[in-house]
Amino acid sequence: MRCPALSIVLVAACSSAPAPAQHPQVTAQTAPADAAIDAAPDAGVPEAVANAPAWVFRYSTAQRAETWTLRYHGDAALLTVETAQGTQRYVGSAADGATLKLDVSTGTAKLALECKHAKRPLSAKCNDKKAKPIEVLDCYHPDFKEPMPFGPAPGVEYVVSGSCNGYRLASGS
Repeated sequence: MRCPALSIVLVAACSSAPAPAQHPQVTAQTAPADAAIDAAPDAGVPEAVANAPAWVFRYSTAQRAETWTLRYHGDAALLTVETAQGTQRYVGSAADGATLKLDVSTGTAKLALECKHAKRPLSAKCNDKKAKPIEVLDCYHPDFKEPMPFGPAPGVEYVVSGSCNGYRLASGS
């Protein structure tokens, strides 16, 4: 029984007609959803979210620098993560109550954060316990023990360097 099936396969394999293209070339119209979202700043984001105040957290060490920017309004959220490798845009839902719960996605990666409304003493000086407390969102990521405190732009920065090992207000740059 295998011989006839094998003969058919051989005949089909020996056909002189060119095989039709199986995969279209990637063009701007057929780019993956992520590429379209990442390329267009407003894609899939309500105008109220795009224009909402920015809450920013920066992480800065010799090995890694990241800027996380959160905007939310009503039940929608946008989280942009900028790293040396590029920018990822997460779009999804926000539920603000006793905590702010974010459920966002790039289309290929999902992220859930739970943020507590809090106040932290912060200034341009590292770990300034005497600074005036400012409103922050202490957001908890499953991969980190400590929260990521997002502050109104220019935001809060966690720094590990020779002059600072802790939190301070981010500079305006």
